[in-house]
Amino acid sequence: MGLPGNSLRRKWYTFSSNLLAAFSSIALGIYESSLNIVVVGEENLLKTKALDRKYILTMWHTFVDAAVFVFHSSNLLIYSDHPRTEAYEKSLAHYFREIGIKTLTNTGYDVLDASLGKQSVGIINFIKRIKNGAPAVIAPDGPHGPIYKAKPGAAYIAHKTGCSVIPVGLGFSRKIQGPNWDDFALPLPFSRVVVVIGKPMPPVPPDLHNEFTRQLEETLDQLCFQANDLVRKKIR
Repeated sequence: MGLPGNSLRRKWYTFSSNLLAAFSSIALGIYESSLNIVVVGEENLLKTKALDRKYILTMWHTFVDAAVFVFHSSNLLIYSDHPRTEAYEKSLAHYFREIGIKTLTNTGYDVLDASLGKQSVGIINFIKRIKNGAPAVIAPDGPHGPIYKAKPGAAYIAHKTGCSVIPVGLGFSRKIQGPNWDDFALPLPFSRVVVVIGKPMPPVPPDLHNEFTRQLEETLDQLCFQANDLVRKKIR
């Protein structure tokens, strides 16, 4: 269900997706208010902001959707793309993606829609935006996995932009999990959510991308283990 060619259908497409995104934003706000969110290590992010340093937050793809409730006031830049096939363009998935992007924008995120041009141009624009100071969020194991295996993308972007990489781990007391490759997870209403923000990673040397990626993978795992331990201890 891509953008229709007929002008009336195009107007309906735009109106209905805007309306559903508005309802989704309200529903997300109600859902968020039911969660008991505890943030540990917030000083690591605040110090980076106070020093006026560029940064990207990194977390496993499993938790990207759940992190929406925690970081919506940070005006984070999100990179979004989709399969460039005619079948996808005409599918309902394309329509729901449009609603999702508008919902994220309504809740305070800055979404770079790479599907509006060539994929290579989208990545270049993403790097430019970060280099110009836009904070961003990246899932090192995205967009297609394998799960919990970091790829060199975060290291490459950090090196190109000179920004700090801040790893983030999450844990939930109760959750629902999807069947996707990333074990997509969301906390159930009225559950505890612990977010552990790690210290900024050391700068990326030009010849040590692989070592940086390995360290980032280990750090993200450790922060997730820490978050789950704190969930079990029922911290407040």
